[in-house]
Amino acid sequence: MKDKPVFGRGQRGIPIQHHFDMRKARKAQCILAKMVSLAPPDEIHSICGMDVSYRGEDGFAAAVVLSYPEMEEIEAKTYHGKAPVPYMPGFLGFREMRFLAPLFWRLATRASAYIVNGHGAFHPEGLGAASHFGVAFDVPAIGVCLSPLSFEGGSVDGDRLIAYGKEVGGIIRGPGGGRLLISAGHRMSPDRALEIVKACMRGHRLPEPLFLADRYSKRTMEGRPTIGR
Repeated sequence: MKDKPVFGRGQRGIPIQHHFDMRKARKAQCILAKMVSLAPPDEIHSICGMDVSYRGEDGFAAAVVLSYPEMEEIEAKTYHGKAPVPYMPGFLGFREMRFLAPLFWRLATRASAYIVNGHGAFHPEGLGAASHFGVAFDVPAIGVCLSPLSFEGGSVDGDRLIAYGKEVGGIIRGPGGGRLLISAGHRMSPDRALEIVKACMRGHRLPEPLFLADRYSKRTMEGRPTIGR
């Protein structure tokens, strides 16, 4: 029986699968990774942070669009649904797309770039959740993560993230000295990704768009009002 999409298709006609086969998923990652571009984006005017909080199989997602570099809120949307697959390291994109895709289509604003809670090109197949999202909708994307993904070919060299001999991102220090791993996702250069995330920092451990998306997703999970800081 063929896999059925749980929510439409991205601009490249990529189905979001309900059923999951690890072998097929890895093959799909290899195909999509070839579409990833690490070229710098056009001028940035707005940034969208996207995050998902989980309670069991339930996912509570939020997307927050802020002006750049002012960080003034333009729009926010939330979404609740069932996770199609359990969490598996290296395959987060397949789980998160169940929630990120509906959020993308619900937003009236098309942001200049998207910050996703997850890795970008710093990934065993070169396709972390941020790259997966960026390629699916062909939008500039940045991956922001608190912990490194361990894989052969991936390394942390000082403040640089290296994947198979190529620099794909870097590390910045947030308030209190906590590390943030930043990697280019799609239509984004490593240097520009770092520059953008640094400009989005407002005293929290996460860049402001992602900080608010995390806050709103948790408020949604708790049944509290979501919009407004």
